[in-house]
Amino acid sequence: MFAPARAETPAVGIVRSTEWSPADPAREGAGEFEVWLRVAQLQREHSAAGLVAVGNGNGVLRSGGERALRHVVLNGVVVVRVAARGEVARTPDDLFVDAGALNAEHAASLLARCLARYGAPPCAADADRPSAREIAAVHAHLEKFRTEFAAAQAVRVAQR
Repeated sequence: MFAPARAETPAVGIVRSTEWSPADPAREGAGEFEVWLRVAQLQREHSAAGLVAVGNGNGVLRSGGERALRHVVLNGVVVVRVAARGEVARTPDDLFVDAGALNAEHAASLLARCLARYGAPPCAADADRPSAREIAAVHAHLEKFRTEFAAAQAVRVAQR
């Protein structure tokens, strides 16, 4: 039996923060599940995949979404975060690309172009326990993406 051919063009998906209310066990893990499901769909048919994560005011995905995003980056998926207020919250490992207040569609289009140009970042041998060298390699790869996104944000501000 043959596996389906995977397209050489990159695929980009958009995930949005799930609705949340304190002590609502029905929503626990919903953000994490959505991220994993979307990445699996993208990687099934494409050699490179990326996600645009549209979070809350500071770009954070609730209900486990942040854990899943960190894990998928360390497995070779570029994650671009969009914040409703324009300022994305920093994370300790700094593994995400900041799209600021770009809209999700513009961020997805730019991410697809970057993936086609630069490819997917390197994967960690164990995404639960990446080494300092592996994190540094991901940072180095993502720097090209960050430069492109910073330029796009600067153009947007200049156009106002």
